[in-house]
Amino acid sequence: MPRRSAESAETLEERWLLEAQTARNLEGLAAEQAGNLAEAIALYERNVAESFVGDLPYGRLVAIYERRGAFDEAERILLRAIAVFEASARRTAQDRRATVRVFKNRLAALRKRKREHSAG
Repeated sequence: MPRRSAESAETLEERWLLEAQTARNLEGLAAEQAGNLAEAIALYERNVAESFVGDLPYGRLVAIYERRGAFDEAERILLRAIAVFEASARRTAQDRRATVRVFKNRLAALRKRKREHSAG
């Protein structure tokens, strides 16, 4: 996707997609709070597949997968988040670097935990 200039407005389709994704995140949080993890996962996974530009669905999925001991799934989500944030034109370079650093640190911690889990 080409980088946006400051004057470049997002398209109507981009706005609708972002609104739908944001609504999905809210539905996912509500499903999670109601104990319906399968629904929450499905909603978050759809946003991940669509390269949602915010970190909420990635963080929530990683937390859910880690609690379940599904380390490969958590790693997949972290790698996807890093790729999406590195390519994001919606964030400043500084914000991009900070967000990517957080997710890379989380990935390193997950991989360590995964090794300890498989060795134990």
